[in-house]
Amino acid sequence: MNHQDALQEMAVERYLLGELNGASLDSFEEHLFECSECAMDVKTGGIFIDGARTELGIPRKVAAKSEERTPRWTSWFTNPWILSPALAACLLLLAFQTFILEPHMKLEIARAQAPAFLNPLVLANAGARGDSVPEVVAPEHGSFVISVDVPTNGGFSSYLCSLRATDGALLWQTTISPEQARDALLINMPTDKVKEGLNTFLIQGSSAVAGPNGTLEDLARYKFRVKLQK
Repeated sequence: MNHQDALQEMAVERYLLGELNGASLDSFEEHLFECSECAMDVKTGGIFIDGARTELGIPRKVAAKSEERTPRWTSWFTNPWILSPALAACLLLLAFQTFILEPHMKLEIARAQAPAFLNPLVLANAGARGDSVPEVVAPEHGSFVISVDVPTNGGFSSYLCSLRATDGALLWQTTISPEQARDALLINMPTDKVKEGLNTFLIQGSSAVAGPNGTLEDLARYKFRVKLQK
């Protein structure tokens, strides 16, 4: 199951209500290990529903009445102890969708529709010393374009591009091929992948002999500042 399938099948809501089972349940739980968005939605929804249950005094499990003589499948619909938690669960799910999922989806749509800056942040003079640090101003939930040249005179089999915060924390990373490095790279960078203030864009080269976990050689290091508009 991918993220688009999870959205179309309302997997988060069905998972929280216990409606997923069998292969669907296994597929969604496997998806949670790969998708931080769905994992956060499940975690937030679980906290929200547990808190609401506590406030409303809704029991988690309701024992069936032994005195009930009507068939079980009919008593399920008529038993108020069963009906009330079921109705409350539906109301909780509706509130969860209204106040948590829908704002999250609207934010993702706004990010997708936000236009990228037409004037790219051009990173040049790698390794040059000086106090001149370029700055880019971008919308808080948008993106901007980074234009960067990759040094290709070392005969490397691949290149690793990384973005790091001032404290060294890794914010973003991707691997590019020698063919991609021939021309200037144009990277559409979402603002949620950067930190406001000083950022460092690092380019490293890797040879086929070193392997994927071999030693990387630093080729270029660019510093730039980001200012977010709210």
